[in-house]
Amino acid sequence: MMWNTEFGHMQVGAPAGRPAFGPERARAAAEEYLNQQLPGSRTGELTEFPGYYTLDVVRDGRTVGMLSVNAYTGQVWYHQWHGTFIGETEADEAEHAPGKSAT
Repeated sequence: MMWNTEFGHMQVGAPAGRPAFGPERARAAAEEYLNQQLPGSRTGELTEFPGYYTLDVVRDGRTVGMLSVNAYTGQVWYHQWHGTFIGETEADEAEHAPGKSAT
């Protein structure tokens, strides 16, 4: 929510113009971060939000965490406060489907 340019803290004073990082460039920034900070991990599913992307962090075929990439700066933020990933339900997936806004 911190980088969310539509609903979060960035709503007021959001960067002008078009984001510099599209999904592919955001994934590349995330992969570079993981190679340096969490070797052996890779990116998984990417979800686009206004102003940033969130990607699953995968190790040995399992989701073990998540990180976000700022769409304007490319800054990577690893989410440590979520705890151990347990699973995702169909309701979660439908909520994050294209065209749906995060609540």
